[in-house]
Amino acid sequence: MKKLFVLMFLTTILKFCCNAQVLTGEAYVQNTVMGLQKGYGLRIQTNKGLGIGLVHQSNLNVKGESLDEKYPFYGIETIVPLTRCGNMRLFFTPKAGFVNEHFFVIIPEVETEIRISDTFSTALTAGIRARESAVGVKLMVHL
Repeated sequence: MKKLFVLMFLTTILKFCCNAQVLTGEAYVQNTVMGLQKGYGLRIQTNKGLGIGLVHQSNLNVKGESLDEKYPFYGIETIVPLTRCGNMRLFFTPKAGFVNEHFFVIIPEVETEIRISDTFSTALTAGIRARESAVGVKLMVHL
C-alpha cells in the first residue's frame, strides 16, 4: 500500500513537472493558535494556476519560549485556482502533513495572490489550524 501511494505521488509530481510553467519559492509568516509561525516552500504551477508544493512551517523564536513548543509542520500543499481579476488571483490551498513528526493534519486555506511584477508577488492567507483561525502574509519569487 505504501509503495502504491509513493508511486501515485511521484506520478502526480512528474505530470505537473511536465506541464509546469512556473516554479515559485515562497516565504511566509502566519499567526496561528500555536503562536506566530514562519515558513517557506517551493511550488510548481501550470499556466492556469493548478499546482502542488512542499512546505515547512515552525514557530518563531520568542523570548521565554520552551524548546517543546516549536510545532514544526512538514507537508505538501495543493493549489487550486478559484477566480482571477487582473493581477489578483484567489486560490484554495489545502495543506496536509505532519506536526511534531507524529500527528497527521489537514489544513484548509484560501490564498489571495497579488502580482507585483513578473518575478515577485505577495499573498494574504486565511485558514483553519487546530480548530482556530490562522491568517498570514506571503512573499513569493517566481523562478
